[in-house]
Amino acid sequence: MNKTKKIYTVFLSTIDPVGFDAYRNYHHNIKVMENRDILEKIKNESKDVEFVGGTGYTKVKFIVKDVHLSKKAEITGDIVSDIKKQKEDLDGLLIFAESYTDMASDELISIGLPTIVVKRPLKACSTLPFHPYDNSRVLTSHLPFYCDKDPEIYSRRIKDIAKKVRLICAISKMRDLRMLVVTDMPPLGYFEPIPIQIDTTREEYDKAYMDNLRETFGTELIAVPQKELFEKVKKADEAKSKEIADKWIYGAVTLRGTTESEVLKSAKLYLAMKELMEQYDCQAITTEGFGWPPLGFKKATEQGIPSQGLPTTQFCTDGTAAASETLTDCLITQQLGLYITGSTGLLGDYSIDPMINTAIVAHCEGTLRPYGDERITPYIIRNLPFVEENTGGACAQAIYPINENVTVVRIGMYAKKLAVFTGRTISGEELFPYWDDILGRNKVAIRTNAKALFENVDWKSLAHHRVVLFGNYRQEFKDLAKLIGYEVVEEDKLKYT
Repeated sequence: MNKTKKIYTVFLSTIDPVGFDAYRNYHHNIKVMENRDILEKIKNESKDVEFVGGTGYTKVKFIVKDVHLSKKAEITGDIVSDIKKQKEDLDGLLIFAESYTDMASDELISIGLPTIVVKRPLKACSTLPFHPYDNSRVLTSHLPFYCDKDPEIYSRRIKDIAKKVRLICAISKMRDLRMLVVTDMPPLGYFEPIPIQIDTTREEYDKAYMDNLRETFGTELIAVPQKELFEKVKKADEAKSKEIADKWIYGAVTLRGTTESEVLKSAKLYLAMKELMEQYDCQAITTEGFGWPPLGFKKATEQGIPSQGLPTTQFCTDGTAAASETLTDCLITQQLGLYITGSTGLLGDYSIDPMINTAIVAHCEGTLRPYGDERITPYIIRNLPFVEENTGGACAQAIYPINENVTVVRIGMYAKKLAVFTGRTISGEELFPYWDDILGRNKVAIRTNAKALFENVDWKSLAHHRVVLFGNYRQEFKDLAKLIGYEVVEEDKLKYT
């Protein structure tokens, strides 16, 4: 899972830089970055990435002698064949191209690896139109041949390239991933797809979903029956369970509507989920709610099967994507969020209120590390809102920060769409009295363009759950969608004005 990712780097060129010698003679105090210097800076921003292919220029030859009449160019040397030979071991391409070499870059792009093209303006005076790569699965960045006067701008350019390299790495990491789906309705579970999402039959939906997942990411879903989990709950080590329960209780602000014995039940479920993941060599997990179906809350509590609220929160806090209700789209979204932001975020039901220009996302689990770093948000341990107090295990009510930028996102594997919008968290208590006792225990109210959200509702493609990530990552998810060839739906942008 943590193996080094490999990016093949190519510097394309047709001519020597125009006026470069004169510029250097007159301005010898100004550093002009060599290819090796550029790559070294990118490496410094790219942890666990190996860049192969070298830093020398690869020449491009035009088929027609007059470059202005040429519609075709080819790359000289063995670069193309070398990349094709290594394709199975490569995660992506990083191509540095000037306008004269744009048409040649298509030869590299056609190999089929996730690709970033870095445009190099100011190297030559070009009468050829540059390649926008607008209808391809290619990300672009811009790094002029000469450094910006403001070093901070040049630094941002390097960081932009590195950020896009990390997106390629995120896609590659998905290929190595095995996700555990604990359900008696394989492969996707009971709660989704919802009926409106199914065009023909559930079997055909499941097949198309699994085909898309395999083709897009190569991720495996490993479905196991719920009885395997329930058996492990019954056999959970009492001492280890109590140690975990005590740790949760010690870290909480308080307990409310639940007891230490209910927290202990949740700790046993956590150990069972963890053991089952290890048994099947999986790195993410989603389960049905209270064993439904066939159990449901009443039968589950009679058999000592608690809510997965606290266990799921612990997994997410530890950096493992975990979701209740077998919400596989959201589980995949959480995993991508983890790779991109460092956090799995908050998964929840999604509601829209245009009157107060607000969206609300609520559930009974979510990370305690919303920023993706070591900061832990305060939490209260509570019962679930729809069950009697002191029954059904426990969940953590995270006290998420307000007045923070957030990104709300969901990938739709079946529809090949990615929905995203951004906003700012606001105080729910200012909107509705006793906010903490409404809906799920974990929730955020988001000030955003709710009128547009309502206009763009597409339950058929994207259903009604979303993942909230703290920070503005709209562009990262738009770039990710382009790399994998998925349609982007910016839900907070009006279709008509």
